[in-house]
Amino acid sequence: MRQRRTLGRRLWAMPVAAALVLAACQSDEGDEADMGSPDMDAPGEENGEDGDGEGTDAGDAEGEPIVIGRISALEGPYAAGAEDGERGVEMVLEEFDHEVAGRPIEVIVESSDTTPETAVDRARKLVEQDGVNLIHGPLSGAEGEALASYAHDTEHVTIVDAASGASTTTLSDPAPNYFRWHSEGAMWTAPLGPHVIDELGYERVATLAEDYAFPHAQVGGFLEGFCEAGGELASTHWVPLGESDYSSVIASIPDDIDAIFVALGGSDAVDFLSQAIDFGLEKPIIGGSLLVGSDVLESEGRVRENVEGIVTSMVYPPSSADVYEWQDFVQRYQEMFPDEGFETPSNFAILYYNSFKSLLLGIEEAGGVVEEDDGESLRAAMSEMSWESPIGPLELNENRQAETDVFISEVVENDGELTTELREVAEQVEQPDTPWERLDECPS
Repeated sequence: MRQRRTLGRRLWAMPVAAALVLAACQSDEGDEADMGSPDMDAPGEENGEDGDGEGTDAGDAEGEPIVIGRISALEGPYAAGAEDGERGVEMVLEEFDHEVAGRPIEVIVESSDTTPETAVDRARKLVEQDGVNLIHGPLSGAEGEALASYAHDTEHVTIVDAASGASTTTLSDPAPNYFRWHSEGAMWTAPLGPHVIDELGYERVATLAEDYAFPHAQVGGFLEGFCEAGGELASTHWVPLGESDYSSVIASIPDDIDAIFVALGGSDAVDFLSQAIDFGLEKPIIGGSLLVGSDVLESEGRVRENVEGIVTSMVYPPSSADVYEWQDFVQRYQEMFPDEGFETPSNFAILYYNSFKSLLLGIEEAGGVVEEDDGESLRAAMSEMSWESPIGPLELNENRQAETDVFISEVVENDGELTTELREVAEQVEQPDTPWERLDECPS
């Protein structure tokens, strides 16, 4: 971690078939928010592109369509989050007027269910049947690991990760054609470990997490900092993704702890937080990065009775935080999705937005050259590219992995509504050297 500074329900149902082709279409002209542009000389300028992320009207694009395959977990426990991710992609397409480097954009969306087998099956369909050279996805950590492995077998295909956060994806034999324009799960929780000791005084904790790659990284990142700061791990509790009954887990949590760190998300988080009330969990909860996201806080049921005071660390700030261009992003999201969107964009909205926009900026930098050289120009452009995103500067390290700011926040009630308030910003958190897998004790 380089530097730290301290600072004082509506779901959208995207119509998705097994493969939904969203053809480029003409957008209404009007002022667009400039959400950041790449910091390098763009090859596309030779072809009349200005490199600022603003394309011409799609109806004026004369080149061959550029087809992007997308894999999104629109089934399973993270469906609501994936739907919000789709809103982030819509924002990018509108910003670019559905064209890039003089080529109209076509998108083929494949629905997945967070399992690695499904993700690879969808990727093979996109490559072998639809002939795509570009893939944007997936959402979950296990899916990301699987697609990163698949990338080694399809060197002509460039894969840009949408939102998955397993450490191993870019640390264990990273594929040269796999790019992740957002930080990973261990980086999101690395600043939280020391914070709960220094600021909250919690010195002995238990952990509860789903038993797959992303929560492994979340627990690993948290415990590394927590244990180094002198914290003690009392017990660990692992559940399968999609678990709905937490009664036995709650009953087995030790009494002699200060708090419990919980790395659950989506419907799993909703179920646990509701049952924590029913089964009398009275210990303070420390939130993993998905535990109290917008998709959870705005869900129906008793969740709101047990979330006030939860401290968490996320890759994006609260909606009220005056951070970089975040306010512009929130306002534009709310204007585009006044009825179907969340009141505050979720982490999936911003992660899908940043990753998909990074892909389009890379295509623009490469002058629209993708198929002709099996993506070499595009990959070279993205490797050297940087731009100012709504949550801070983005550029890649040697593993083609972004290192971003992390925001520590607390759930509070404001005028009867649950929201989060910013407590601390850890700037440009570095990627750890360890590809965290399941931990049941403090890392040595």
